[in-house]
Amino acid sequence: MAPLLRAVYIALWFGGAAKAAQDQEHYERAISDISTSPYYVLVTIINDNTGSTFNGCVSANLLQGAISVEIGGHFGQAGDDRQKRETSTLLAKARDIALRNTKHEFHFSNHAAISNIPIEYTEDDLEDARRALKSIGMKPLMSKVSPERRSLGRLEWSAALACAIVEQGASARRADITSQIYAEP
Repeated sequence: MAPLLRAVYIALWFGGAAKAAQDQEHYERAISDISTSPYYVLVTIINDNTGSTFNGCVSANLLQGAISVEIGGHFGQAGDDRQKRETSTLLAKARDIALRNTKHEFHFSNHAAISNIPIEYTEDDLEDARRALKSIGMKPLMSKVSPERRSLGRLEWSAALACAIVEQGASARRADITSQIYAEP
């Protein structure tokens, strides 16, 4: 994404949208999962450098990566066994921090950590996803081959759709091969 366009999205989102909530059971399922089809979590991200706030959905794996960077980790080449153990330990700490955070609110000051949490949709995208979800319902989104999914167009792969699903009390995740967003109870 072009830097200017990304800055516009950040400015739009870090303004402090209305705050929704994800129940703890779905949140913990998302954080605990380590598959290649990541779940989405509904969180509040606070940039301590600017005071800006993002309320929305991000993939749980990227949130944990950001937490890991914030507490001293970094991502790069796998390295030797010692580096692999250190990375594994940091990721376990990040998962624990995320699981213990029942407010689902995270503060970051490390630029690399903040950059690890992409803002993948606008408020307009989220409104479109909410309307689409209201129109077709949740059931077609629980199948990756449902014909009703075609009516979603670009939303079928959008983090905004994931957020609309989470707002309705279900789990949302991204398929690892097709990148489609789908729902689980």
